[in-house]
Amino acid sequence: MANQALLELISKNYTGDAEWYESDLLQPWIVTPKIAIIETPVLASEISPAIPVASNLSEDVSNKKLTKQEADEIRQGEREYREALAFVKDAIAPSMMKIDAAKLQIGDTYIRTFFTYAYPDFLEGNWLGPLINWDVKFDMSMFIYPVESAYIMKYLRKRLTELNSERALNADRGLINDPALDAQVQDVEELRASLTRGQERYFHFSIYISIYADSEEQTKKLSNTLDTLLSGRNILTKQAFLRSEQGFVATGPFARDEVGVYRNISTKGLSTTFPFTSNSLSQDDGILYGINTHNNSLIIFDRFRTENANMVVFAKSGWGKSFAVKLEILRSLMLGTDVIVLDPEHEYKTLVDTVGGTYVNINLNSNERINPFDLPRALKDTETKPWDLLRGAVINLLGLMNLMLGKCTPSESSILEKAIITTYSLKGITMTDDDVNGKEVPIMKDLYSVLETMDGGKGLCERLEKYVTGIFSGVFSEATNINLTDGLVVFSVRDLDEILRPIAMYMLLGYVWNVTRSSLRKRVLVVDEAWNIMQHEDSAKFLFGLVKRARKYGLGITTITQDVEDFMQSSQWKAIVTNSSIQLLLKQSPASIDVLQNVFKLTEQEKYILLNSAVGQGLFFAGTEHVGIQVLASYFEEQVITTNPNK
Repeated sequence: MANQALLELISKNYTGDAEWYESDLLQPWIVTPKIAIIETPVLASEISPAIPVASNLSEDVSNKKLTKQEADEIRQGEREYREALAFVKDAIAPSMMKIDAAKLQIGDTYIRTFFTYAYPDFLEGNWLGPLINWDVKFDMSMFIYPVESAYIMKYLRKRLTELNSERALNADRGLINDPALDAQVQDVEELRASLTRGQERYFHFSIYISIYADSEEQTKKLSNTLDTLLSGRNILTKQAFLRSEQGFVATGPFARDEVGVYRNISTKGLSTTFPFTSNSLSQDDGILYGINTHNNSLIIFDRFRTENANMVVFAKSGWGKSFAVKLEILRSLMLGTDVIVLDPEHEYKTLVDTVGGTYVNINLNSNERINPFDLPRALKDTETKPWDLLRGAVINLLGLMNLMLGKCTPSESSILEKAIITTYSLKGITMTDDDVNGKEVPIMKDLYSVLETMDGGKGLCERLEKYVTGIFSGVFSEATNINLTDGLVVFSVRDLDEILRPIAMYMLLGYVWNVTRSSLRKRVLVVDEAWNIMQHEDSAKFLFGLVKRARKYGLGITTITQDVEDFMQSSQWKAIVTNSSIQLLLKQSPASIDVLQNVFKLTEQEKYILLNSAVGQGLFFAGTEHVGIQVLASYFEEQVITTNPNK
């Protein structure tokens, strides 16, 4: 490849015809010009020897004259090129390199290379898993050389003859039969049969491993660890003494085996060395959650293929929990999954605007209303009795009343229960007929009117009045006027008063649950800042009920929280976590890490990862699989979902 700038400079200054050829004396990327015939006092042979003249250049052409200016320009161009080339080499070259018998030192890094020389008779699959997941800096290379079947068959015939002769000699001497000899004969015969049928092939196989350390002591420690990892499986290694440089080259990106130590292996044994079978969560379908930090494989997972589709996300504020969930939402929508979000902080508006979803802002001044007395229109569970629908609604409303009115006494709860049942019955919805099709559903004002006529209901009416005709009446006292559409639906409660936010989220959970049971679809419900719900016993119980029953209705619930301590103060937190097949743990504070370690049975290494991880890094648990994760998004995805004000 010619140096284009130099060629253009030379050709620009020639006035005659220029004829080009590549000199055999030059490197492939440097092209030498033939000298044109010009009337000048300077000879071509006087040009700096840095530009060699081809040996086959004719004498009459090589002595033609150039002007001094043209010769100087050629020298300057060649000098600039060589200076630039030298600068690039200096920039990438290490400060020093030292090679001795046991190791190679490049700068401050010590490198030691090992090779395997012996394997057991039987290799189990994924025997390289512990090595690939070894959390240190190392390089490993494999070289596989196919061997002609005819050659190996000739060798096996010779070997089988030797073994049979040895067995015959032992029999003549009256020696006891050697089981090891019989096993070798059987192995050779089976391999010959497999090669003959084309079921197996034979290979020469090499594995080289180079470890990197910052000190000689660390090098020795890593060497011992490597030996322990492999010798436990009867795989023996040796250090590449007196061949440190060749070992380093063998594990580099050069595809050159300069060590040349190999073992014979068949196709069956070679298949066990496939290096990408360590801890991974790569399924045939699903969405991309991130990169497995253990082995750089992809974490592709379908949450609806697990025993339940529920997920919990724990992280400190600002460390990527909302980013990760929004990325999952964006990718789930592309697979046709409906997503519903309870948004307490107005974080999902940009996402809705981008994908064309529905954004419902619940506040005292908005026109959107949800009636807590709504019931499912069609129940898909065939085992449910007729009165279960109304009974479930009464229980949920009693929980809502405890949030709205404060903790009710047993007497007040009994009055409320009777009042709620009466309110429904006045609309034709009873324990014997709770079908709401064609019937009007009561609202909060109807319950207020019933309580006014009941003994002991005066106090409850006074506490309920602010939600019916008082300052909070706009949100809770009218019929539902919204519908959940397909795709993405986000309910924002940011503009509600802090007192009303848990009540509104409880109502929204009830509404989503009713819609979910009315039509069976694949849905994901995201409850952001779930500690708002978990701080109240009744709402925590309701959320746990959803998590426990969501699976059979095709619903997966994602619970997100940054306040782990507040979340775990509820008596329901552990049940919610244990009923979630997927857990995403990002960076944690030292105050909460011990609690999480006890709950998730974290190892010390996993605990260290959560305390020292960067933004978007952490642990991804799916059932019994535990892998490290790095959440990654494309540039356009990041522009849609980021909550960083600087971006």
